[in-house]
Amino acid sequence: MVTAMNPDADAPAGLNLAERIRRLANGRTTIDVAQFQFIGLEEVRERYGPRWNEKRERVQQVARYFISKRIAPEDVLIPGADGFLVVFGSRSGILADTAAERITQELNTFFLGAADEDADIRFETWHKAMSIDDFAQTFGNLIAESRPAPPASSHMPKDPNETRFGFTPVWDTKRAALTTYFVTPIDPLTGGSLDAVADTPARHAELDELKLRASEEAIKALFASGKRALVGVALHISSLNNETNLAKLYAVMAKFDKTLMRFRVVRVTGVEPGFPRIYLEDITRTLKARIPNIAIGLNWTEPDVASILRLQPAAIGFTLPPGALSSIAPRAELFARVHAALDLTRPLNMPVYVEGDITPDQAQRFALDGVQLLASPQIWPTQTALPAAERWPASKLSEAVRRESANVLHI
Repeated sequence: MVTAMNPDADAPAGLNLAERIRRLANGRTTIDVAQFQFIGLEEVRERYGPRWNEKRERVQQVARYFISKRIAPEDVLIPGADGFLVVFGSRSGILADTAAERITQELNTFFLGAADEDADIRFETWHKAMSIDDFAQTFGNLIAESRPAPPASSHMPKDPNETRFGFTPVWDTKRAALTTYFVTPIDPLTGGSLDAVADTPARHAELDELKLRASEEAIKALFASGKRALVGVALHISSLNNETNLAKLYAVMAKFDKTLMRFRVVRVTGVEPGFPRIYLEDITRTLKARIPNIAIGLNWTEPDVASILRLQPAAIGFTLPPGALSSIAPRAELFARVHAALDLTRPLNMPVYVEGDITPDQAQRFALDGVQLLASPQIWPTQTALPAAERWPASKLSEAVRRESANVLHI
């Protein structure tokens, strides 16, 4: 599958990859290309035998996500049978060469920390400035065999008002209950979250406004029925860091029922490592003036959690990307970083949350380590209507772990 990691709205629908790359060249006579290939592919294939196809798919999924986070929105990432191709739109010459080498080094370090049987996966790269014609001749087959992924806009209903919403449960380990439900826009194509396929600030802003409106309708209906729960909305940092979009979000919040504000949670999400703290401080301060419970969602690789705690959020946490806890991911490092965050928050009595594709045994490990808030569709599926808070004892998680272990043994 060919995936342009940032298919912006200004790219015409149905535009083929070759034409996109021509536009990316933007009048230049050459474009800079980096190819990332498996090292010793034949030996790796022989070693894994019939398991190679499955393994390659998992490796490519994780590597694709890893690389996509380290290239610019203007760059194009193209998966192939034996690696990946990056066509640089953001840099050229020595800058492109340096970027390719850095990505390769970090990617190999990433796999080196994986489980033992996966630690032999290695990539090598070469970078070259090529003419459009040379590029087409060299990589034409790769492009022809690829199929464009549906643009993220195709996942959105034609009328935003027709967007369906679900409610994702959050398990509070301390209270042994499902206490909070986050408003989740449902992807009509996959049944997953539309937030996961939103790839531009404009789409994030549109979804964030819709989620706020849906949350007000849902919380008023719930409390009118005599039931209670905390209702959460995740707002993307790009929406909150844009004055026009922020004004729209605040206009929606201004109409919220003031008597229900204490039952609301807003999580600032999409905060990448290094995001300027001065901007984040301003965002959290103005949000707190409207809604008291503000959480901050971080990338699990965030190196400076302490500076986030100085902003005094109600909670901090980590939204894990797909594959972050797979067998080929650096799980030991991830668990260690979450543990380090817990050490920092414990004296402040500040909850830490983790959400993602978490298995029961992983959830149990997080809970035992002190993570107070957990969300995983594997364990607590998204609900079609906003439920009341309910007890969910830890014994249920233990039973899920036992069932999972029994299934593994049976297989």
